[in-house]
Amino acid sequence: MKSDNGQSDSQQLYHRLNAMVENMPPFPESVHQVMTLSSDINCSPKDLVSVIERDPVLTMKILKMVNSAFFSLSRQVASVQHALVYLGMNTVKNLAVSIATVDALPRNSIAELPMSSFLTHSLATAAVAQHLARDSLHIRDASDHFVAGLLHDFGKVVFVQFEPTTYAKILHMAQQSRQPLAQVEVEQMGVSSADVGGMLAENWHLPAALVECIRTHGGCGEQSSDLMVTVAAANTVVKAMKLGDSGNPVVGQFPDFIRRRLQADLDAVMEQMHDLPDEVELMQSAVRG
Repeated sequence: MKSDNGQSDSQQLYHRLNAMVENMPPFPESVHQVMTLSSDINCSPKDLVSVIERDPVLTMKILKMVNSAFFSLSRQVASVQHALVYLGMNTVKNLAVSIATVDALPRNSIAELPMSSFLTHSLATAAVAQHLARDSLHIRDASDHFVAGLLHDFGKVVFVQFEPTTYAKILHMAQQSRQPLAQVEVEQMGVSSADVGGMLAENWHLPAALVECIRTHGGCGEQSSDLMVTVAAANTVVKAMKLGDSGNPVVGQFPDFIRRRLQADLDAVMEQMHDLPDEVELMQSAVRG
């Protein structure tokens, strides 16, 4: 089917979505450099400090978070160098990405998906994904799992920002019908928020594995990467624990392949994460400032 200007419906949809993604706040270059450097085993802390300190706003926000109740350090940290000493390179990376994420959230919200509840869900998913990567899959550097969990639902932010009325109706329909949100998104808009999140991650020039995880975590399967498995499992855990809101009324259970990979079922992981609500509350206070 073609419109009056000769474009197919799919072409029109692509251009509309592309315009939305292009108008989202850019991912800060300093945070890009932090992500790149921290993933390099040969990176020196001095190089990372240099990148962060060239961005005074990022420096100020990192130090504010480091000195927050979330970390409860015994002494005040006055420099990025000291933050790296106390917390390590990968934690500082997570702080930088968390700051960029919060800065990208729209100021306006919709009642069907308040951004404060969305942020709670995202932070909780990040924390659980990192926990599963470390404790169940024995991945020593699990910071990528934190970042993937934090950003996994960010396509919904694009819809809230640029299609608030339409997306509010979609969220309401999903709640009323108890259908998976992605199914209702595709039926009503022709695309899922995960697809849009993948587009946004590409536009932000994020690593390919992270882009793929954001785009396809909802269809996690037997051959999926560890990154996708931890995010998919974490998403289920957080929904089951009713921490924040992702807009999706369907919780579900771990599929058999996730139980085998993690060697745990949903109830067992929820038991392991009994301190999560308090942790997320502190995290949210820290990133919100």
